[in-house]
Amino acid sequence: MTSSSRTPSARARKWLWAAGAVVLAILAWAIFGRGGGKHEGEAVPQEAISVQTVTVGKSALPDEVTASGTVRPVTESTIAPKIMSNVAAVLVREGDRVRAGQVLVRLESRDLRAQLAQAEAGLSAAIAGAGRARTAIELQTAQTSTGIATAEAALKAAREQLSLVRAGPRSQQRAQARLGVVQAEAQLKNAETELDRMKRLQAQDVVPRQRLDAAQTAYDVAKAQFEAAQEQASLTEEGSRQQEIRAAEQQVRQAEEALRLARASAAQDKMSVSNARVAESQVKQARAAVELSRTQLSYATITSPMSGVVSRRMVDPGDTVSPGVPVIAVQADSKFRLEADVPASSAALIRPGRKVQVRIGAAGRAGEGTVAVVSPAGDPSSRKFVVKVELPDDLGARSGEFGRISFPAGYSSGFILPEEALRDTGGLPTVFIVDGEDRARMRNVKIGRRAGDGIEILSGLEPDDRVIVENTGVLDDGVPVRAEDR
Repeated sequence: MTSSSRTPSARARKWLWAAGAVVLAILAWAIFGRGGGKHEGEAVPQEAISVQTVTVGKSALPDEVTASGTVRPVTESTIAPKIMSNVAAVLVREGDRVRAGQVLVRLESRDLRAQLAQAEAGLSAAIAGAGRARTAIELQTAQTSTGIATAEAALKAAREQLSLVRAGPRSQQRAQARLGVVQAEAQLKNAETELDRMKRLQAQDVVPRQRLDAAQTAYDVAKAQFEAAQEQASLTEEGSRQQEIRAAEQQVRQAEEALRLARASAAQDKMSVSNARVAESQVKQARAAVELSRTQLSYATITSPMSGVVSRRMVDPGDTVSPGVPVIAVQADSKFRLEADVPASSAALIRPGRKVQVRIGAAGRAGEGTVAVVSPAGDPSSRKFVVKVELPDDLGARSGEFGRISFPAGYSSGFILPEEALRDTGGLPTVFIVDGEDRARMRNVKIGRRAGDGIEILSGLEPDDRVIVENTGVLDDGVPVRAEDR
């Protein structure tokens, strides 16, 4: 290699040495030149930062069980119709407050109203029929009583007449018959004498013709009465004939048959009573039909069973609804519960009445709830039991919110630091401790659960470490500190 070829290499080495000298000079000025006139190599003292510390020690930590769930109202009613119909009107919207008995939905009811009118008409007809049946009983009873009484009287008279016919005329009757003949004969003689006298007087033109006619009429009547008296006397003397006895017996038999028929008509009274009972039953059936129709008509008006808030509305006017298919949901807004699924091993540790910690919503609103119900049966697929926790009113819980419950299942020991002792350094949790030379030393730690106002430290610390809990934001590793125990 010639000398001309070596020259550039030597020149490059000189430039490198010169550049290095300049860099060293700059570094020396940066390190020692800030001393403001201090002598070279003299250290700059740092002022100690005042901090407060806590000494790390073992604390009892609750081993908490946490379960998530959903906020639900204590009382919620899902309302479904009892009939199939079309929706005529929906009178509420979601979020509306309603009172118990307030109308929520009306269904089409024209056919139900027609059925009610028909049932009421049937009831009116049944009532009228029952009235006629009662009147028929009264009439039939009166007719039967009158007929029996008349037949008994007729039978009694027929029997007495038969007895008289069979006994024949008595001596008094014969004497009376003869006396009647004598009286009739005397009247006849008087009438005959008067007739003769009137004839003579009329012939002499002393009396008018009318007096003669009257005398003739009186004579004829007296003669007829005389003949009748003679006939009656003859019959009385002769006595009853067999024809008369048989006629009287026949009358008795006829009277007995009439009484039997009158008494037999009492069966018609029973029939009338039976008909009246049937009519009363028809009235009851008609009343039941009216009541059923009214009940069916009432199903066309859906009302709220309680006071609260409409949480869901599932129908609109014109929709067709079916029995048992929900149309409106109303929830009582006074009390809420958090229903959480708790593993079987943990569910055995809680009982109704126990206090548990709850957190509600995205903001994690915290409070203390009371266990109200622990489901006696778990879900066979998840092996979890539903635990219902009553929430305090001040949490402002709303139906459907997410929530968690937590309760201690046991205790273990660990380190707990105040939350303000932790710093986030590049995404890693760190703390500062005070070493033996009263300097702050940074430690990376692993955090665990929250415990009240503190946080569990799983690793990175040793017992009796003095951890700085104040002014950690201005600390660097190695800076002097003036520590005071909290």
